[in-house]
Order: sequence, then structure tokens, then C-alpha cells
Amino acid sequence: MTSLMERATELQMLDVLLGQVLAGNGTAALIDAPAGTGKSALLAEAATRARLRKAQVLRARCCPQEAYAPWGTVRQLLDARLSDKDLGLPAPGPAPLPEGHGDRALPVKRFHDLFLLLLQLSRQAPVVLLVDDAHHADDLSQQWLAYLARRLDGVPIGLAVATRTASGTECGALETALAACPEFPRLRPRPLSELGTASHLAGKLGQALESVSAEVCHAATGGNPGLLDAMADAIARTGTPPPQITPEQAADICSRALLRALPLLLNRHGPAVTATATAVTALGRVTGLPLLARTARTAMPTVEQAVTALEDAGLVCVGPPWRPSSAAIAQVLTALADDRTLSAVRSRAAEALRDLGAATPQIADMLLLTTPEGQAWRVPVLREAARIADERSDLPAAGAYLRRALAEPPEDTDRSALLARLGIAEVHLDPDSAVSHLRTVLEGEEDIRVRVTLVPHLAEALVRTGRAEAAVTLLDELAGQIGEDDRETLYRLWAQGILVFMEETPHVADAWIARDNIADDLDGTSPGQRLLLAVLALKTTLTGECSHAAADFADRALARSGPTEGPALTTAFATVALLHAGRLTDAARCCDQLLGDGLHRQPVPLQSFFMAMRAKISHRTGDIASALSLGRQALALAPPGQRYQPYATAQVLHALLDLGAGEEAEHACRTSYQSPAGCHWSWACLHAARARNHHVQGNHHAALEELEACARLMQDRGYDNPALVPWRSHAALVHQHLGNHATAMDLADEELVRARRWGAPHTIATSLRTLGRLQTGSDAVTALSEAASLLQGTPARRALAHTLTDLGEALHTTGRLADARQALRQALDLADASGATPLSERAHRALLVTGARPRRRRQSGVSALTEREYRIASLAATGMDNRAIASALFVSRRTVEFHLTHVYRKLAIDGRAELGTALTASHVTQPSLSAPAHAE
Repeated sequence: MTSLMERATELQMLDVLLGQVLAGNGTAALIDAPAGTGKSALLAEAATRARLRKAQVLRARCCPQEAYAPWGTVRQLLDARLSDKDLGLPAPGPAPLPEGHGDRALPVKRFHDLFLLLLQLSRQAPVVLLVDDAHHADDLSQQWLAYLARRLDGVPIGLAVATRTASGTECGALETALAACPEFPRLRPRPLSELGTASHLAGKLGQALESVSAEVCHAATGGNPGLLDAMADAIARTGTPPPQITPEQAADICSRALLRALPLLLNRHGPAVTATATAVTALGRVTGLPLLARTARTAMPTVEQAVTALEDAGLVCVGPPWRPSSAAIAQVLTALADDRTLSAVRSRAAEALRDLGAATPQIADMLLLTTPEGQAWRVPVLREAARIADERSDLPAAGAYLRRALAEPPEDTDRSALLARLGIAEVHLDPDSAVSHLRTVLEGEEDIRVRVTLVPHLAEALVRTGRAEAAVTLLDELAGQIGEDDRETLYRLWAQGILVFMEETPHVADAWIARDNIADDLDGTSPGQRLLLAVLALKTTLTGECSHAAADFADRALARSGPTEGPALTTAFATVALLHAGRLTDAARCCDQLLGDGLHRQPVPLQSFFMAMRAKISHRTGDIASALSLGRQALALAPPGQRYQPYATAQVLHALLDLGAGEEAEHACRTSYQSPAGCHWSWACLHAARARNHHVQGNHHAALEELEACARLMQDRGYDNPALVPWRSHAALVHQHLGNHATAMDLADEELVRARRWGAPHTIATSLRTLGRLQTGSDAVTALSEAASLLQGTPARRALAHTLTDLGEALHTTGRLADARQALRQALDLADASGATPLSERAHRALLVTGARPRRRRQSGVSALTEREYRIASLAATGMDNRAIASALFVSRRTVEFHLTHVYRKLAIDGRAELGTALTASHVTQPSLSAPAHAE
């Protein structure tokens, strides 16, 4: 017997059928599968097994040429055993009228006579009839075989019929009869697995391919046995021993073999299968049958049968969604259909998607694959898709949609607006093209409102192409065109201009502000003034000039309206200044009000930025778990390429490292957006976070590489403020680990000078802490004591915990044990409350070294709760649901759920019903989140 690969189930069912026949209780089976899956091989194996068990085997292989020859299949089956006289059949001739036409009825008497002859033959030995490609059988033969199938019970006659799925012919009487009888099994052989493919090829070639080469063959063919046979023939013709076939050679052989074999395989089916395969290939991914039917111009029942055949043949992935099972198959199908055909298919798909109510970007994505045809409906779809892409900050997609809309082409009245939007989208992607397109639009534009909208974008494109002076001239010309009665527009123009210059050339922004006295006489009485003040606050922060000046600008920007009443950009930029000036409570209030009231109304980049900024505030205040949750939410809103994605990633990395999740941090570091690194200041934050991760992992040289990239970015762009990223402090500690003490001290000293110039307590304390860690003895104690005193009384509890740990260790080395224990106990309390496991363990060990007997680290009970966990648990205990708690604390519901999960674990309870009892069983005083703004 032949060993068929991965056909054990089918062979077992055929063995059962044969056993029933031999026992005198006949039955039938239907093998329904597409071309190339091995139906004929199964019937051949069934014939072999039947003969071995002394059964009589009658076989027929139908073909299209005999489809209209009456009794043709019956003659194939019986001619070798019975004469024409026995059969009583007429000589072959023209086909009779099909059943139901005219007055001719089925020859039931002849059917029964044939059945009796077969029954008489079975008395010699059981009879097994095997019919291959039964979909090509003539009608009378199908009718008689169906008649026979209904009379098999109790007679030693078996029937196995193979048909081709989606053959292109109507379902005949035989297949209909067998499919209608549930007692007759229906066999559907599937494509081979990777292991089955390797074994099948080894059997054909006599030697096994290398595993990778076999995997290439499987991927290319989808495991279709017919295509694999073509692969084996092609490999044999190369003359290269199979074990020496490389994966590259295998891929090339597969491509050439598929180009010959795949059309032949598809042609064995009806045209609907080829049309469906072409449609799936043209679309790349199809999510529903209605779309596929309209695209392939095929009726729904037919396309359903066709796609099933393609699935069973291993040519498309089982769906929905449906897509070519391999790149090689897609490549061959694409080559078989010319570009014009593919474009027509995709055009039909786009129209079908529109009529079926698909999402606009999905329709637009399909239109990108078509050729322009001047169809009026396409331009509005592409324009709307570009708007949606803009909201997602997906500038490449927006640009692609707009370019396609311009190519359609649009009406003359729409062309200028589309070209302007394309120019804006290209500023960050292709600034040279942006300059060309925006200048074209502006050349004949006299409307000052349009010019005010477009000129800042053109100025940014000029700056990005190294023409900053031209940008200054352009903005000055526009400012001169704005009348004195429209100062509000002028304020907004100045704000946009500062932002443009600040990202690439901050020194130009400084000169522009000073020359035109832009910062003078701004009291924040109008939205335009407040936006300008917020931009000045941001610029002052990024360039590290003075924290008090930055906070003053921010206060004036926010003084006349609440954060949710003014423009979101005003709040965002002012909050950045407050955060880095050390005003954590005010910054948190601004973020929380916007997050709680109107975040969903803001563009996605701003949503991501506010989430990430709130994560940084939570991190600094010692609520590490919230920082991680918020950072992850920010990251989910910021796909790679979005300008605040690096900033959000940095917050996640810092939180993971503080929580001791080193492996997760390492994974996040490896998978974070790698290149090309942008020039936005958020990249400096990501470089520094990666450097910290490398440092923690002991990869000091890799840490220095990241810090050098951070330094180049900050120094080249003029963002060298240690409040934003204290890269010199980080680098100093790394150099100290590498034995470069002098370099480390130089970096720390310079950082402290810049920190004192900025003037924020947190920034100065960070620099002093680094200096103290580099020093020894009384010098270390002096620096660390000053750092701790700056942080005491502020919400910056994370920095205080680290500083007190360093101070306690330094005090211990100078013999001041009592002072050391006091500092370390406070550090341990702060670290435990924040959930910073590595720091907590370090403080605990340091206390033990001093001879103290610290309490066990808090891992359970009310005292183990962080401040945010305690607040959420307390509100939940009063009966508030998660939505109400989230609203009250200006956080997301997901954050509430995250904290409650940790609360239940620490309190060893099953749910919120037990919170009241658990919280009152042991009381703990939680530190206040708020602190006087001026004490920070």
C-alpha cells in the first residue's frame, strides 16, 4: 500500500467503508476537494486496499469529452465485466434530453436491471465502484449511480465518488444525492502541513530537502500536493541533489514552477475560481463575501464555493479575511493578470466598498491602487480620508490620499485647497515639495485669512530646508499685511512663528522675539495672547533660560481661563513649563482637568501628549503604578512616527525600571521606535530613558552612545535644559562606573551650573544628588543634604526617596549612624509607598548595614497601599463605581481598574464588597498629594 502524507483520517473512513461492504452492508462516500489536493490518489489507494481484501474494483475516470455521451461512465465501470448484451444499453450516440425536458422520463426499468446485474456480480465477491471527477459524468450515469446509492443497504456493494469543488459545472444528480444523505461521509482532504510537505517532497525526490528549503516550498505552495509535485519535478530537473538545494534556490525554483503549474491548476476549475483568486490577489485582503462577489462579478453562492475551493487548495488563507496564502502565489496571480485588469478589479472593489458602507480610509486605500479615471465621487472620499489621517497624525497616509485626489483630477475649484493641504502634510515628510506646493497656492491668493493659515507652514518648510532667513522675511511680510485692528491674528502668527523657529533654529526665534518686542505688554486678555504666552513659556523652558520666567509666562497664559476653556495647545505648553519649573501640583491640576473633561475632543497627538505628561507628573510624585498605566495609554495613542511617541515611550521605560520590571523594560527598549531619530525634543527624552535602561542592565558603553545622541540633539537644537533631560548627570554616573572620574566630575559640575541658572528646586536637587554620588566623605554629605532640603516639602517624592537613600549611605560612611538611619527610614517609607521595589530593597539593605532592625518591607495590608491606591480604594469602599472614581480623580477607568487589582491583592480580598472592612481594620496616614505651589 502507498503511504499518503497526512491522509490518515480519509483512509480510515475509506477502510470503514470497505469493511462495511465486505460485511455485506454497502455504503457510499463523497470526496469533495479542489484540484491538486490528491482525490485521485485517495481513490487509487482505496482500490489497492479493496483488491488486497479480495473485493472486485470497478473504476471510472470521467472527462469533459464524455460528459454528453449517454451511459459513458457506466460503460467505463461495467464494460470490462459485462457485455453490451448483458448491459442492455444502446450504442453510444447523441445524448438524450435532460431529465424534465419533453416527455422523456428516466429509464427506471433499465436502472433497476443494471442494479440487478451488479447485485448478481457482487455474489461472486463484494464490489467497490470508484468514480473520479464525477462532476464530468454524463447525466444518465449520474442518475443511475444516485439510484444505486439509495439501494446499498444490505448488499455487498460500495461506492466512492470524487468531485472537484467549484468545478464550473452545475451540481449533478450524483453529488446532490450523496450530499443529501447524512449517513454517507463527505471527505475533504486539506493541504499538507510543513512536516507533511517535507515528507511528500522527500518521497518524490528520494532525498529530503534541508528543513529551511522545505519550509520555502511549503510557504510558496500552501501545501497543495499538486503544486508540490510540480515543485519536485522542477527540483529534479535542476540536477542538484535535494539536500544541496539552498533556500534561495528553492524560492527561485518555486517561482518558476508556480508560473507554469498554477494556471493549469486554476483552469481545472470553473472561471469563477480564477476570477475570485484574481480578486483576492488584487485586493490583498478581503473581509466579506459581498465585497468579493461584487469585485469578482460573481453571484454570492458561486463565489462562496470558489473561495472554499481556494481555501481547501491552500491558495488563500482560510477567512474571512481572505488573502493569498503566500507571496509567491500572489506574485504569480499578479503576473497572470495585467495591470489594466488589476486596476479594473480594484476600481470595482472601491465602488463596492462605497456601496457597502465601508469606512472612508478603507475605500481610499483601495483607490490608491487604481489608476485615475476622472470619477467625481473619488475626490471627496480621498479628501475625507486625508482629514482622518491628519487627525491620527498619519502624515504619510494623508499625503498619499491627497496626491491621489489631485491625480484623479478634482474640479478646478477644489484643486487649490487640495494642493494646500498636501503642502501642509509634506512639511515634515518632504519639505522641498511642501515649499513648491505652498508657494504655488499662495502666488495668487489675496485672502489674508488663507495666507495667515498657510504662511507659517511654508515658513516651517523653509526652515527645514535650511532657509531660515527666508522664513523670517516671509513672516515679517505677512505681519505687515495684518492691520493693527487685528492684533489677535498677529498674536497667533507670532506664536506659530516661534514654534516654527524653535524646533530647528531656536536662536532665530530669540532674535525674532527681541527684534519685534513680541513678549512685551502681554497680559493674557485674549486667546491669541494666551497662546503666545504659552509658547513663550515653552520656549523659555526648552532653552533653559529661567524657571521663574517660564512659570510667569505659564501663569499669565492660564490666568484668565481654565485649562478646558482655552485652546488645548495653550494648556499643553503652559503645563510643560509648570512641570519643569517644579510646580507639580499646578501642572497636575491642569492635566487632570483636561483629561477629565475634554480629552476626547482633542487631536490624537495632544491626547497622547497630555497622557504622557500626566505620567511624568505621577512618576515624580511617586505614583509609579499610575505613571506606568498612563504612559501605556499615551503610547497606545501614539503610533510610530507621531512626534510624541518617543516621549510616551520614555515615561513607560522609567516607570518599568522603577518598578523593577527589568525584562519588560529591556523589551520595550528594543521595540521602541528606532529610526530615523527625529529632531523634536521628545527624542531627547527617549534617548535618556534608553540610556538609563542600558545602565541598569550593565551595558555602560551602550548607555553612553544613547546619551551622546541625546547631547547632540539638545545642544544642536538649543534645548539644553537639565530640567527637561539631565543628560550630563546620567553621563557622569556612567563615566564613574567606567573609571572616568575626572570626566564625570566635569559633567556634573557643568550640569549644576545650568541647573542653578534654571532655578527649579527639583532640577538643582537632581544635579546635587549626582555630584554627591561622585564624591565621598563630608563633600558627598554636603551635596546630598542640600539636595534633600530642596526636595523636602515638595510633591517630588520619588526624587526625595532616591536622595535620602544616597544621603543615608553617605552619612553611614562618615560614622553618623543615627542620622543615616533616620534618612534611610524615611527613604524606605517613600520607596515602599511608591512601589519602587529596587529602591526599597536598596534602602532596606542600607539600614541593615547601619545595624538597624527595619520592619519588614510592606508587601501586604493597608500600609502597603500607595497613595493613589488608598484613595481609589477609599472611594470604592463608599460605593462609587469605577466610572465615578475615574471622573472624581481625573483619570481613566482603566487606571482605576489597574489600581483596584493591586489593592485586592495587597489586602488579600476578593472584591470591593470587602474593602470597607479591610480599610478600617488598620489605619494608615497617607501623605497629601498637594503642596503649596510656591514651596515646590
